[in-house]
Amino acid sequence: MFLKHWTAVAKLVCIAVILSLLFTACTDTKPQVTPVALTIQSQQKVPSVRTEQIFDKQVGKGQLTIRYFYLDGDNLMGDSFLIVSPDGKTMLVDAGLPEVGPQVVNYLNKLGIDSLDIALNTHPHIDHIGGFATVAKEKPIKSFYMVNLPYTKSSAYNNAIAPLQAKQVPMKTLEEGDVFLLGEHVRFEVLSPPKGALPESVKTFSAPEINDYSMVLKMTYGERTFLFTADIYKHREIELTSSPWKEKLKSDMMDIPHHGSESTSSSEAFLQAVSPQIVIMSQNLFQSPNLLERLEKKGAKVYSTGMHGNIMLRSDGKTMNVTTEKDWLRRNH
Repeated sequence: MFLKHWTAVAKLVCIAVILSLLFTACTDTKPQVTPVALTIQSQQKVPSVRTEQIFDKQVGKGQLTIRYFYLDGDNLMGDSFLIVSPDGKTMLVDAGLPEVGPQVVNYLNKLGIDSLDIALNTHPHIDHIGGFATVAKEKPIKSFYMVNLPYTKSSAYNNAIAPLQAKQVPMKTLEEGDVFLLGEHVRFEVLSPPKGALPESVKTFSAPEINDYSMVLKMTYGERTFLFTADIYKHREIELTSSPWKEKLKSDMMDIPHHGSESTSSSEAFLQAVSPQIVIMSQNLFQSPNLLERLEKKGAKVYSTGMHGNIMLRSDGKTMNVTTEKDWLRRNH
């Protein structure tokens, strides 16, 4: 009887030992996997953040600087960038949607910009003119430039124009052939809209109409040239490549048309005509992988506010240097 009892106990002990070993073996597999996963994660490069450098007003002093502002939001928030001449004159081009006006003002404050020599609106769409409603209230503006296209049915347009009129800011419309200076050495030439076309050519105020008549600017400083294309569509791009302005399109740097939308803009003929070394996409949400690939195959260096954050370009009239707020960690496809 005792032997049978002992045999039964021994069997139970053996089973317990076996189960314990199995349990240990199973649980031991997890610690072996976890450190490997953590090691891989820790080896990933963490993006550098250079916000202070981008907004250091001493950086680029005495040079031409262009700062593209990252406009934070869940949707595309529009365009806004600041040009400062070597002699310290300032020009704000567009100001994004109405809700990002305070962001633009905050960026200007960080840069110590108390007033603007020129504020320029490329066209009266809400994502380009809307933020001026806030900027015009918060910052003195010496001159306001725009296309000759009053869009009085748009509340964003009316809200932006109202504080300018209230402060009696001088307003001037620009078209093809107009030339103006920012400071003594930075020259702008207007390539579009066509001379005498506005406001009569816009009949329905549809998006394609307004975008095609947005302002295209060629900026020259020293030996370097810069092309700002606003929201023109392929139709207007092709017209420009066929016009007397074709030779003017060639530029060292280009602001890509219409936030990098390939469905509307960036025709092959236009990209060929401009042949930029540097391309900047003003798009807080990156949406142009195919366009990026096309441009890089042409040898251009491409930057996007959606991937790089705020972007600063500096030039001494001979060289160009780009600093981004963030590094773009690109994956191989």
